Amino acid sequence: MTRWRSAACVLILMALALGLVLGHVHRYKEISPVDESQHLDYLIRAGQGHLVGLGDLLGQSTMRLETCRRLDAAFDVKIRPCVTDAAEQLDPASFQEAGFNTAAIHPPTYYAIDGAVARIISAALPGEQDQLTTGRVAGALWLMAAVGALWSMLREFGADRLVASSLIALTISAPTVLFASATITNDGTALFCGALLIWAVLRWERGRLPAVIVVLAAALCAATKVTNLVVVLTVVLYLLMRCDRTRILGVFAGLRRRTRHGVGIVASDLRRLVMSVAVPLTAVGVMLAWQLVARSIATVAISEIPMTQRYTVSSFPVGPFVDAWRQTFDPLFAPYLAPFLRTDAVHLTSGLTAVLLVVLAVTAMVRSAPGSRTRILSVAALCSALLAGPAIVAFNYVFQRVYVDIPFRYALVVVPAMVAVVGTTLGGPRARILTAGYAVAGVLSVTIAFR
Repeated sequence: MTRWRSAACVLILMALALGLVLGHVHRYKEISPVDESQHLDYLIRAGQGHLVGLGDLLGQSTMRLETCRRLDAAFDVKIRPCVTDAAEQLDPASFQEAGFNTAAIHPPTYYAIDGAVARIISAALPGEQDQLTTGRVAGALWLMAAVGALWSMLREFGADRLVASSLIALTISAPTVLFASATITNDGTALFCGALLIWAVLRWERGRLPAVIVVLAAALCAATKVTNLVVVLTVVLYLLMRCDRTRILGVFAGLRRRTRHGVGIVASDLRRLVMSVAVPLTAVGVMLAWQLVARSIATVAISEIPMTQRYTVSSFPVGPFVDAWRQTFDPLFAPYLAPFLRTDAVHLTSGLTAVLLVVLAVTAMVRSAPGSRTRILSVAALCSALLAGPAIVAFNYVFQRVYVDIPFRYALVVVPAMVAVVGTTLGGPRARILTAGYAVAGVLSVTIAFR
């Protein structure tokens, strides 16, 4: 009976995820200013079995869609009126970024999956649907998968059904998460990848999951978007802090001594140490493999791309590097909302949810027992959120010699770890009821805006 109830909760939450994405797609007709044209073009080509390389220009289908759907940005005034005639050739140079597909830096996993799903949706739905609509609807797949991964993670961490359901409903209805899921962008993979890897590590640590699953989850993070590697940092910090540091240092110093705990703890610590190396090595290996492929199919050097030239810096940006932690420490903060979501209710609930996520994660860290999973995962999640911004600034400079402001959404992959520890602070009857009520209010604030 318990499993049936859990399955029912997951199905209801997945239906909610699908409904939220469909509602957003229905109301938001314009093309997102967050590089959605580039992501759309990549999705169209990947769905046809083609890779996008540096130097590739936007395709005619993408440009025609942009002329008709319009761009939700000031640049839209420079785009010509709707062009539907397939015989008329549009000039890529008249579009943003001089028509270059700047999404070419990303691995093709997200685009290939969503491109294939979009083609299936197009064939299944009655009437003619454009590729922007079907591509956006395909994003529901990632949000529904995230529901399943979040549920497994929260239950593994000890949350009951009411708390797990409430936290998942709040998370998937957060405007930052919903915008990433209901527009075409590989940011929509962050929630699923983060929850999957955290769940896999927690499960493996208890001896309930093979190590290969953890490694594959890390590979998926790297194969979807490089910023998803932030959760790899979370996992590495968690595993290292779970080790008995005194015992490990003693082993390496040749001072290993038997204690009343026996050698079993050393064995478990060695498992964690090995995994703390295997996870980042796998993720970095996948990332480097894609970089080799990307270089082999590039037709121009990255320094020749107009966007790269615009953000190129002559020296390391020390000031922005130091300040970048502010950009990722509160990943649910939503600096941009689709026009229909700019209501007082959405602003209130989304802002409060973003603040509560961090405040309750800190509370979980302070209130939990030293050395406990909750304390250590709290520290790992908060530290990786703090370090994500500076790390990405350094990565961009080292590999591309550029500096760009780091968006809050780049740390979305850490949200599942924060949600997991937040669940441990909501065990009391009043807290459970208040959380459920607030979740209903958060979902309603968004769904009412769909009208």
